[in-house]
Amino acid sequence: MMTFEIKHRDAMGRIGILNINGKKIETPTIMPVIHPNPKKQIVSMDLINKLADVIITNSYITYRTKHLREIAEEKGIHKLIGFDKVIVTDSGSFQLGVYGDVDVQPLEIVEFQERIGVDVGTILDIPTPPDVDRERAEKELEETLKRAKASIELKKEKGFKLLLNGTVQGSTYLDLRQKSAKEMAKLGFDIYPIGAVVPLMEQYRYRDVAEIIINSKMYLPTNKPVHLFGCGHPMFFALAVALGCDLFDSAAYALYAKDDRYLTERGTLHLEEIKDLKAFPCSCPVCSSYTPKELASLNKKDRERLLAEHNLYVTFEEINRIKQAIRDGSLWELVEERCRCHPKLLEGYRVVRKYMDYIEKFDPITKKSAFFYSGIESMYRPEVLRHKKRLKRIKYEKVYITTVSSSVEKPYHENLNVVETDVDILIKDPVFGFIPYYIDTIYPLSQHEIPELFDYEKEINKKFVDEFINWLKKKVGEDNILDIMTYNYYINYFSATKKINADALRIRKMLQYQYGFDIIDDELMDKIKVVRSKTTGRLRQVLDENGDILFSVRSNDNLLIPSEKGAKLLWKKIPFPRYRVVVNKEAEEFAREGRNVFAKFVIDCDEELRPYEEVLVVNENDELLAYGTTILNGIELREFNYGLAVKVRGGINEHQ
Repeated sequence: MMTFEIKHRDAMGRIGILNINGKKIETPTIMPVIHPNPKKQIVSMDLINKLADVIITNSYITYRTKHLREIAEEKGIHKLIGFDKVIVTDSGSFQLGVYGDVDVQPLEIVEFQERIGVDVGTILDIPTPPDVDRERAEKELEETLKRAKASIELKKEKGFKLLLNGTVQGSTYLDLRQKSAKEMAKLGFDIYPIGAVVPLMEQYRYRDVAEIIINSKMYLPTNKPVHLFGCGHPMFFALAVALGCDLFDSAAYALYAKDDRYLTERGTLHLEEIKDLKAFPCSCPVCSSYTPKELASLNKKDRERLLAEHNLYVTFEEINRIKQAIRDGSLWELVEERCRCHPKLLEGYRVVRKYMDYIEKFDPITKKSAFFYSGIESMYRPEVLRHKKRLKRIKYEKVYITTVSSSVEKPYHENLNVVETDVDILIKDPVFGFIPYYIDTIYPLSQHEIPELFDYEKEINKKFVDEFINWLKKKVGEDNILDIMTYNYYINYFSATKKINADALRIRKMLQYQYGFDIIDDELMDKIKVVRSKTTGRLRQVLDENGDILFSVRSNDNLLIPSEKGAKLLWKKIPFPRYRVVVNKEAEEFAREGRNVFAKFVIDCDEELRPYEEVLVVNENDELLAYGTTILNGIELREFNYGLAVKVRGGINEHQ
């Protein structure tokens, strides 16, 4: 039995709890490759047990080695390995790729994996190498799909307990990778490895690997983990996680040690390159106990073991660093830092730009960390793309376009001498295109740090600026748009413009930007009031004419968080199914009581929802039951059948 629940997320990366046969694994994580023969294992199982919740070993080697097979069949794979947590096994596909043949039948190895008590087994897929002719790639993919179907049927027919990996193949043909993912998804595997990428990584073809990951991921179910087979170097983990990979396996820690190579999160060093250093650039137990010179002077066996231990520590350290970045909302910054470790890695990251429309669907709308610009690649992040799309949600009537000195601190409306009017002031920004004056506190418009950009970086925005202004002209008419050179000119020229309830207008525009609908109409504009913080003077609450709270303004991102009355207003103003999560009858009473909504009760939703948006929980008749924050996006809400879907803030009693 397996369940998978998302706990935290950033980009397409996710911290999840993977429960396999009652054993919990926090993803993303690394599975150290363990040789089934204990005598050939370079690192002690005591250390493996200390660091890992899941390991991978080879069922084919176990099957073909008489004494290992006897022990495994008598006592089980866990006793053979000396590991009582989750064990995943490969099926011989690696040997098939290396030697061209294996002495076992596809269903025979699946049965063997079940017999020895494997937690997650693997079908005997065909790992087609890169760049083979298309005819071969198609033929081998068809054979893999045939074996996959037969393996699933065998599992169902005999009631096997083991979970099965359904490996995505297709060589370097992206359409074949898509086909493989679609067909594997239909068969209902438990975990989806992406296979045959090791040769590409060995050749530093990270661009190809990135494209294979995303073209596979787009057609795989979102509620199942994705395993990047053979990815063991820590400098690639951050990008792979950002593209949605949950599991990795690594023999690199041992293979590099045999070659006297020292892993770092930024690359690999040979011991000869660092033996004259005074100290290692690491504080793991190995590097804290030996100087480079001392380690280099040890005999081959001891040196190899200690290097392997260091390599393993560094590997897990990078995984932990990535998890913290996901929690902080700074995964993109870590990816951009890591991708500057090698030009080919940067090339791999840059190709991701082509797929950012899809990636944006999974990227949270708000994050704990501010947006930090770290290079031209930051221009294409989901936060920027989303903002440029949502600019068109705002209802414009008369527009002044201007610039602000880089010395003016954000948010702009607090640091400019402004005569607030009903005119929309659009402040030019080199990354975000335009920052509307009345929404300049919403994440990430004031929660970002951007250095002075070079001219070639500024040019990237020019196309968007021109297109948006043309769109504006069609919406409000060219006569209602005035492009002002500097903000000071605006102050002098328009100081006599009609004054309005600036706070009410700000709330109206913020709601338009956040939800895409005009929640505060002209009638309500004259009735709403605001409460400001006594300490900072910033907006904190929106009240109706009776003094009841409609919305709270969250301090870290300035999103408008509805109260019960606010939720009812949103439900009235926003048409079905927008911003809705629809639950079945079984969940209605619990939702009304203010209890969280779990994925298994969701039967429909707004497919355009993004993670961490404020949503309305309704039944099939669109009766408002509750309101809260969705953890999942519109795709995931329809696919997940386990875990938290909506963190409910309050329920709606049907008698109120």
